[in-house]
Amino acid sequence: MKFQKYIIVFLLLLLYLSSFNSSTFAIDGDLNDRYVIYDEYNQELMEKSAVEIGDSFITPNFEEYEIYLIEGKVAYAKKIGSFQLTKQRNVNEQKNLNANSANQTICLYMTHNDESFVPSDGYDSVYGAGGIHDVAKKLKNQLENKKFSVILDETLHIPHNWSAYSRSGVTATKLYNEYNPIALFDIHRDGVGKSYYYTQQNGEDLSKIRIVVGKSNPNYQKNLEFAKTLFATGNSLYPWLFSDIYSGSGHYNQALKDTCLLFEMGTYMIEKEYVYNSIPYLVDAIDLILGSEENNSTDNGNSIDSNISDNNQTSNEDPNTSSNAQNSNNTENNPTTNSTAWIWIVLSLAIISSIIAFIVFKNKK
Repeated sequence: MKFQKYIIVFLLLLLYLSSFNSSTFAIDGDLNDRYVIYDEYNQELMEKSAVEIGDSFITPNFEEYEIYLIEGKVAYAKKIGSFQLTKQRNVNEQKNLNANSANQTICLYMTHNDESFVPSDGYDSVYGAGGIHDVAKKLKNQLENKKFSVILDETLHIPHNWSAYSRSGVTATKLYNEYNPIALFDIHRDGVGKSYYYTQQNGEDLSKIRIVVGKSNPNYQKNLEFAKTLFATGNSLYPWLFSDIYSGSGHYNQALKDTCLLFEMGTYMIEKEYVYNSIPYLVDAIDLILGSEENNSTDNGNSIDSNISDNNQTSNEDPNTSSNAQNSNNTENNPTTNSTAWIWIVLSLAIISSIIAFIVFKNKK
């Protein structure tokens, strides 16, 4: 009879543990996951939460660097080129573009739905729809204010693991086929320290934004050209807006269209409200590029004179499959994954089982 009571207690405890949302066990990320990247003269350039040799990035000064050495959590990059914006629209012209934005569709989705913001959400991730969904909704609203038609797909691609991009690829392809959008944006948040993203302009607390492009897709150069156009135009309007363009070894489902980009909307340690504050400025830049009759071209009146060298190396990864590059990206945007929760659950069950076994063994004696 006593044995049956122990079994009932065990089952109740199991039910109790399984009823928890995994966010209950989420551990806030820490800066041990970040890499600090320096140039050849030991000048700090940027922070990134996952890097590989051969990755490249463009700074707000329009200089491009390529990572050539990684030592522990420090990476070194050499300058390989630069580019400049030779022609741009002014802010006044933008007002005349809004009418042309009508009926032009932009699609938004989230590969890593769990991503959240510690100061505002309490956790860096949740098992399900995290704080990044709130950011995507704000972006949708602001784009609609510019007369774009916006489709926000909140399909969950959890868990945050090596196959998340394969799952979100199904969503992205569906959006592309169904709506024929002028752009597809994958919305994320980064996993580095707050200081890299935080800025204050005219007394307003803001978050910078990182653009990420995947080298392992056949459309990389066209994606990059569009990213550079948006980057240069945005930073000519608001010099603080974009922190950098990072070209990683993943594919990020960007082979679908020239105007597919991944946005890192701040980082897990920044206030979500600061990201909200930055969204209207991002939308101004998007509207300036895409909100015109010329939207079928990535140039769109913003001619770019690109002097970047051809040193970029493209991986042989199949753009339609998962890869080791995707594995490295699992931690890129989320310092702690949902597996943390299950580790705690398994450990708890193991301890409970051991206690019950000990009690049963003792009663038999």
